[in-house]
Amino acid sequence: MVWSMMSFTELPLSFWGYVLETAAKLLNMAPSKTVAQTPYQIWHGKPASYKYLRVWGSPAYVKRLVGDKLDSRSSLCRFVGYPYETAGYYFYDPSEQKVFISRNAVFLEKGFPADTQRERLPKYEWFTSKCTSYQVVK
Repeated sequence: MVWSMMSFTELPLSFWGYVLETAAKLLNMAPSKTVAQTPYQIWHGKPASYKYLRVWGSPAYVKRLVGDKLDSRSSLCRFVGYPYETAGYYFYDPSEQKVFISRNAVFLEKGFPADTQRERLPKYEWFTSKCTSYQVVK
């Protein structure tokens, strides 16, 4: 599960810990046939809420509180996890190379991860062009 989550993003391997925490959280929230309650339900005494779950590594526009009047009020970041101590999400800002917590974000999950995979595929233009001469290679 962790490896598949990492493979759909272009984030470096240093985010392995964030992926592991998110995968553990999701597995603890998942129902099981063998046990009547989820581990989350046993630990917290109430069923888990799934409404705040997001796709790991998805891009999001996060509202930033710093800046001038004419500066951009949001920056394009990546969702990297759920903090335990507060409500919100962990985001990674590639321009500042920092991880921070924020609640104010617009997630761009609609085409993710299919859009990013399509961009990573090599473009073979010679498939579509007509070949005028052939060359034998030994």
